[in-house]
Amino acid sequence: MADCYKQLSSVRDSIEGERNIQGFFLAYLSLNSYYITAPEVELNHGYCDFFLLPNMTHYQANHSYILELKYLSKAEYTEEKAAKQWAEAVEQINGYAVAPRVEALRQGTQMHKIIMQFCGWELVRMEEIE
Repeated sequence: MADCYKQLSSVRDSIEGERNIQGFFLAYLSLNSYYITAPEVELNHGYCDFFLLPNMTHYQANHSYILELKYLSKAEYTEEKAAKQWAEAVEQINGYAVAPRVEALRQGTQMHKIIMQFCGWELVRMEEIE
């Protein structure tokens, strides 16, 4: 999906920054019927970008996902800013994952926490956080 975003986005899209990426990912993720894509779910007094809830009504799922997107413009990108932003994202996503609602939402599936960091339209880092 990150490659598609890079290929299909424009300079004007980067003006919108993270919101543009979120919109793109919401459109793509919503095409998947294995998961219910829930954007901006409130967890522990914050909002995760996406929670992919297992669609147990139609499929037997074993996994669920919290996806956190981070964005820095090309003009503001430095290794120091990227590292600081990444550390904040790890703290955020770990906080979301222990929210009391998560256990009910994931319905017994294995939870995966994934952070994607973009510089402009380029994916610069993506990891599953343990």
